[in-house]
Amino acid sequence: MQGTRRSAPKGRAARCSADDADMAHQEADRRAKLFSRPDEESHWQAESLTAPRDSQSTERQMRISSPRLTLQPAFSAASKEAMASKGAKETIVSKLGFKSSSSASKAEAELERVRKENAHLRRKIDELAKRHIKPPDSDKSKLLERILSLETLRERNNQQLLVKEQELETMRQQLSARGGEVVKSLQSQLEQRKKEAEQRDSLFQNLSQETENLKNKLASVSARCQSLETQVVNGQAPLSDSARVQDQLRDALEKNQQWLVYDQQREAYVQSVVARTMELEQQLAQAKQQQTKPEASSEVSTKCPAAEESDLKSHYQQLLSTMQKDLESQKDKTARAQLELSVQREQALKAQAELQCQKEQVTRVQEELLVLQRKYEEKCCELSASLRRYQEKSKELEEIRMQLQAEQLGNRSAAHEERKTMSEWTDRLRAELENVNTRLEEERKRSAELLLQVNSLQNSLLSQNEEHRRIAALELQIQLSAKDFEDEKIDRQSMQQQLHKVLKELRKARDQIAKLESAKQPNTRFSEPSSYNKLEFERLTLDDPYGTTSPTKVINLLDESFLECPKCRAPYPTSRHRELLAHIDYCLT
Repeated sequence: MQGTRRSAPKGRAARCSADDADMAHQEADRRAKLFSRPDEESHWQAESLTAPRDSQSTERQMRISSPRLTLQPAFSAASKEAMASKGAKETIVSKLGFKSSSSASKAEAELERVRKENAHLRRKIDELAKRHIKPPDSDKSKLLERILSLETLRERNNQQLLVKEQELETMRQQLSARGGEVVKSLQSQLEQRKKEAEQRDSLFQNLSQETENLKNKLASVSARCQSLETQVVNGQAPLSDSARVQDQLRDALEKNQQWLVYDQQREAYVQSVVARTMELEQQLAQAKQQQTKPEASSEVSTKCPAAEESDLKSHYQQLLSTMQKDLESQKDKTARAQLELSVQREQALKAQAELQCQKEQVTRVQEELLVLQRKYEEKCCELSASLRRYQEKSKELEEIRMQLQAEQLGNRSAAHEERKTMSEWTDRLRAELENVNTRLEEERKRSAELLLQVNSLQNSLLSQNEEHRRIAALELQIQLSAKDFEDEKIDRQSMQQQLHKVLKELRKARDQIAKLESAKQPNTRFSEPSSYNKLEFERLTLDDPYGTTSPTKVINLLDESFLECPKCRAPYPTSRHRELLAHIDYCLT
C-alpha cells in the first residue's frame, strides 16, 4: 500500500505531461486545418505577390534552444518584400484613380493576431520542454523548427492574400461608385414607373370587377322586369303572394254572399214561426173564452143533462193539451233558430275580419310593388351612370397604356446602351481578374506543397509522441506491478505472523479446556463424557508446535476467527485474508 501511494505522484506527473502534449498537438492540428481551408472567393481576389524563392533560407533562421525551445523568427526580408509589393500596388491604384483606405489597418490587425498566436504556441512549447525530464532529440528539434518556419511562411502568404483581396474590394467599390450613380438613378426611375404601372393595373382590375358586378345585377333586374312585363301582357296572374291573396279574397267574398243569403232565409223562417206562435196563442185565448161562456150558461141553465157536460169538458181538455204541446214545440224551435242565428252572426263577423286582414295584405303587397318599381328605376339610372363611368375609365386606361408603352420603349433603348457600356467595362475587369487568378493559383500550388510537407512532418511527430507515450505507460505498469508484488509479499508475511499468533492462542485455549475437563471429572460421579465431547477434545488437541492436524481442521479453526477492514470495519474470516487485502486496496483508494 505504501508503494502504491508513493508511485501515485509520479503517475500524475506523467499524466499531466501527456495531457499537455496532447493539448499542444491538438492546437497544432487546429491551426493546420484553419490555414488549409481554401478561399471561397478565389475568382474575385487581387493581384498576388510572387513568393520569394529564398524563403527557405529565411525559414532556416528560426532557431530553437534545446531545453526550452525558444523560437526566434526572422521577418526582415519578407517584410521588405511585402512593403515593396504594397508600394507598387499603391502606385497602380493611384494611376487608375482609386484610393485604398482600410486595407493597411486590417492587414496590421491580422498580423498582430498571428503574432499573438505564435507567442501562445511558443509558451506552450516552453512549458512542455520544462515539464519533460529528458531533453528533446536533435531530430525532433529540427522537425519542430521546420514546422514553425512553414507555418510562419504560410501565415505571411495568407496575410498578403488578405491585403490583395481588400485592395480588390476597394477597387470594385470605387468602380461601382463611379458608374453606379447613373445606373441607380435610372433604376430608381424604372422602379417608379413600374410602381405607377402596377397601381394603374390594380385600378383597372378593380374597375373591371365593379363593371362586371354591375352588369350581372343589371342582367338579373332586366330578366325580372321582362318576366313581369310578359305576365302583365298575357293577363296571367303571377304565381306570387299577391295572386294568392287575390284568390283568397275572391273565395271569401263568395262565402260572405252565401252566408248573407242563408241569414235572410233563416230570418224569414223565424218570422214565420213567430207568426204561427201568435196565431196559436190567439186560438188558446179564444178557447179559454169559450170555456168560460159554457160555465156561465150552465149556471143559468142547470137543467141540462150531466152527460153533455162531461163530453164538452173532455173535448176542451184535449184541445188545451194539444195546443200546449204545439206551443212548447214552437218555443223549442224558436230557441234553436235563435242559437243558430247567433252562431251564424259570429261566423259572419269572423269572415268580415278575415276580409279586412286580406284587404290590408293586398294594400301592403301593392305598396311593395310600387317600392320595387321605384328601386328598379333607380337601379336602371345607376347602371346607366356606371356604364358611362366605365366607358370614361376604359378610355383613360387606353391612354395610360399608350403612355406606358412609349416609356417602356424609351427605357429599353437607354438600358440597352447602358448594358453595352457595362459589358465592355466588365470584360476589361474580367481580363484583369483572370490574370490575378492565374497568379493566385500559382501561389496556392506553392502553399499546398508547403502544407503537404507540414502535414507529413506533423504525422511523423505524432507517431513518435505516441510511441514515447506507450513506452512510458508500459514502464509505469511494470513499476506498479513490481510494487504490488512486493506489497503482497509483505502482507503474506504479516498474515503468517498473525496465523502463528492465532495458533498459539488456540493451543493455550485447548490446554485450559483440558485442565477444566480434568478438574470436572472427580466432581461428576455418575456422568461420563459423551462421544461428542471426546471428538471435540480430539479435534482440539495438538501434539507438535507446527500443527500435525489435517488441512480441513486448520481451515475450520481459521474460519472461527475474523479480521476487519480498518476503514469500513467489514468482517472477513482468516481463511479469506486475500479477499480482505483486495477489499482494503479498493476501500482505501
